[in-house]
Amino acid sequence: MKFAAGLIALAAAAVLTPAHAADINLTTEEYKPFNYMEGDKIVGFGAEQVFEIMNRAGLTYDVEMAQWSRAIGLAEKQADYCVFTASHTEARDPLFVWVEPLNVDRTLLIKKAGSDVNATTIDEAMAYSVGTQSQDYTEALLKDKGFPKIDAAKDMETTLKKLAAGRIDMVAVSEAFFNSLKKDGVAVEEAVVLSETVLSMACNPGTNADNVKKMQDALKSMIDDGTQAKILAKYQ
Repeated sequence: MKFAAGLIALAAAAVLTPAHAADINLTTEEYKPFNYMEGDKIVGFGAEQVFEIMNRAGLTYDVEMAQWSRAIGLAEKQADYCVFTASHTEARDPLFVWVEPLNVDRTLLIKKAGSDVNATTIDEAMAYSVGTQSQDYTEALLKDKGFPKIDAAKDMETTLKKLAAGRIDMVAVSEAFFNSLKKDGVAVEEAVVLSETVLSMACNPGTNADNVKKMQDALKSMIDDGTQAKILAKYQ
């Protein structure tokens, strides 16, 4: 998702190699603290790990930041495309090959601070309207759990505006994103834990298998030498 109209233009500055020369095409979204723009750079605990993976693997890459529907859609349809930071869900499992784990995260239902929403369990939460962004893993999760009132907007910025205005009761988000909102002073509270999920790079099945192995081996080396833990600690 993006939080400002200029982010796509800024993301263009993050393309590191000509498209025809790239071993891997990376796509991502603006979703702090996973991946987001800081000046003219893409940063975040997902992005920083992925760029280190590519460097250790010795692979060239392009990067595009876009709305989530485009970011994941490219990885679904085109060989040698990988999207990050993606939740490894049961529904997505057969659609991609996976480089993981970048982290393990909980998914929460959050509410506007001070609201009269009174839900502490998933069953109680069913009575309320829940916002998400279209094609995000949380939309599928809410559908799978049988939530009857799902409001899927084009991006999380729109969803959070609806929450603040009282047009929806709760929003489904990752715990890391919730913590980022709290750090930024957004008036939200945790209501219900929906699930736990592994966060990953999701690559098109047509991606060169040797390159996928190089990326997975690079990630393992980062976990083994403590690099992953240091990156995650920076964004807590």
